[in-house]
Amino acid sequence: MSRPPVPGFFRHLLLLWGLRLHLGLNQGPGKSRLLAVAAFAGSSAPGLLLGLSFFKLMRMGAIAHSNVWPYFILNLLCFVTAATWVTWPLLSAGVDDHSELSRYAAFPISPFRLLIGSTVASLFEPRALVFYAPLTGAALGYASRHRLASPWLAVVLYVLFALLCAAWSRVGLYTVINVLREKHSARIMGGGLLAFLVAASFIPPIDTSWLTSMGEAGVSALDMSLIINAAVALSQVPPGYFGDGLGQLAHGRVGIALLEAAGLLFFTGVGMAVAYALLLRFHRQAGRAGGAQKDGVDRDPFATTRTRFDTLVRREVLDLWRNPRARLLAAVPFILAILLKLLSGRDLFVFLLGNSADAWVMGGLSIYGAVVIASTFSQNTFAYDGHGFAVFLAAPLDLADVLRAKNRVQGVAALGMALLVGVFYRVYFGAGTLVDFLCAMVAVAAVVPMLLAAGNFLSLYFPVKFHASLKRRDKIPLTASMLGILAASVGCMPFGHALRMAGKAGPGWPSVAFIAASAVLYFAVYRVVRPLAMRLLDQRREVVLRAVTRE
Repeated sequence: MSRPPVPGFFRHLLLLWGLRLHLGLNQGPGKSRLLAVAAFAGSSAPGLLLGLSFFKLMRMGAIAHSNVWPYFILNLLCFVTAATWVTWPLLSAGVDDHSELSRYAAFPISPFRLLIGSTVASLFEPRALVFYAPLTGAALGYASRHRLASPWLAVVLYVLFALLCAAWSRVGLYTVINVLREKHSARIMGGGLLAFLVAASFIPPIDTSWLTSMGEAGVSALDMSLIINAAVALSQVPPGYFGDGLGQLAHGRVGIALLEAAGLLFFTGVGMAVAYALLLRFHRQAGRAGGAQKDGVDRDPFATTRTRFDTLVRREVLDLWRNPRARLLAAVPFILAILLKLLSGRDLFVFLLGNSADAWVMGGLSIYGAVVIASTFSQNTFAYDGHGFAVFLAAPLDLADVLRAKNRVQGVAALGMALLVGVFYRVYFGAGTLVDFLCAMVAVAAVVPMLLAAGNFLSLYFPVKFHASLKRRDKIPLTASMLGILAASVGCMPFGHALRMAGKAGPGWPSVAFIAASAVLYFAVYRVVRPLAMRLLDQRREVVLRAVTRE
């Protein structure tokens, strides 16, 4: 009997796209295909708005007739787009979204073809469309106001820029995945964060004195040499080759634009080579059996618990503590704070928001830290620990206690994360009043109950499978993600409203009282709807079990 033919490259590419579409829609019995498709398409809808906005910006008279601003905006967007694309696996810890790495390990596809197919497929994900939409709109707006020599070369430059970003995003993704699979991932991430903090302390902050020098004259008072130097500097890094190439085509310098295209192609190749090496390392690690673990000093972590509920709480604490993804999520707010100081971002917020800047920034970082911890695990609360839910069903205990224990640990972890971020901000920046700090903390106290309440129902109606042998889970349905974002937005409303009412004068004690009252209200809503979630858990226990343990 002859062997079936090995699928070709385009067949593999279609399989990858089909896999991602299936995971994104997460179709199953009783689920609305129309709603899933609408949510899947709606997640990329902001890209259209962003693209149109930057298209109109580049066609404005003051911008279009300037010799500096279009060049600066294009190069800045190139840098921001590439940086966002490359760092997204870290910022979102979205390492579970690319399950083809392990799912296709036993399939007849070489690692190199998997890398190429995965890279090309990533160009058409909804979030990728949002990422390069602003640059796409700006480039089209620039081309509509400037006659380009050899427009075909502009298309080539655009494609090469997208491939550059996709290639180096693979590097970021595979780096994160390899770190998470390491036995000492917590030490690696902790040491990396400490090294980043030390290295950033030696880099002088960016001079932002020009913000205060503008005065009432606005942008026209700026020293244009500063903008020109910034534009030139941005054009000399690989992502800036696209913006610089468009500028060269507008001036008829086709030869220089060809050199820019060659540069993009070269650095894309370098990124693919690094990503390929990291992918091979991942496959070697995935196929290697883990070594025998030695028993620790405390052989029974539950020996000192006095009640069954305490045992459940301690189990959840240990699961969360040992989860590599939780460690990655915990590091992100601190990295963002370091980058903010390194780029003098706080000065920009002070210029825009006045005395409310520290409350906004501290609150934003604290809320982000709480949201990524609470929403990531509460929205898949019965499967992020592997097949633990099957153990709970076989144990002589009430599932309501399981849900209460999970909620308590996830809520305390989110609040603790926010507290650490707030204290770090106050010490690291040396800014922010007690009122600012309290506004940030009570804002988190308002967000967490909404996340837990929404997470309980999302876990019951959108359960996803965790592959314990592969150390990953299937992608959370896009509908569930959008509903989770809606819950987080509702939780953030009191904080945003209070600071908007405070204006540039800064928040006061009435702001703290308003946000605290909202937090009490949201906590009451959580306590009211939690019994309903507990009853639904008993009714849907078999449905959830089949969903999180299906093969």
